Amino acid sequence: MMVELLIPLAVFGSFVLVMGQLTRLFSNISLNRTLRDALRSDPASVPLLAERLDARQPWADALTGWIFLAFALGLVVLALFEPYEDRRDIFQAAVVPAIVGLVVLAFVRWARPTDAPAATSRAMPVATIPPLAPGEASAAIPHGRRSVRKPA
Repeated sequence: MMVELLIPLAVFGSFVLVMGQLTRLFSNISLNRTLRDALRSDPASVPLLAERLDARQPWADALTGWIFLAFALGLVVLALFEPYEDRRDIFQAAVVPAIVGLVVLAFVRWARPTDAPAATSRAMPVATIPPLAPGEASAAIPHGRRSVRKPA
């Protein structure tokens, strides 16, 4: 009975984590494209966009923890409707997503700085973005690849 529970548990956990990372990847791709377009057309708007680069919503990381806790709760509810002999195995399987969910939520709570808002805590400071000359944007970022700036 334990293998029948752990395989779907592993598949579910992997799916949640992969989907979270894919969502983050597509968000960063879109923001990077917008940042490149802003470098070409309106360099003054770049600092505002750079603040959003890799900045996440305060609930984005915590959502994964809540999903794992909900899955653990679902396993506990499932165990209540199973025969008594199988309940122990299901309760043991529910411990894994519960611990993962609690650890993720504790990490989110612990890692958030107290002096900065959660959404911009990992954003690059605006002061580290060097100013660009009007014609330099297209030479600095050709075709979406990073390259060294050409000296003027």
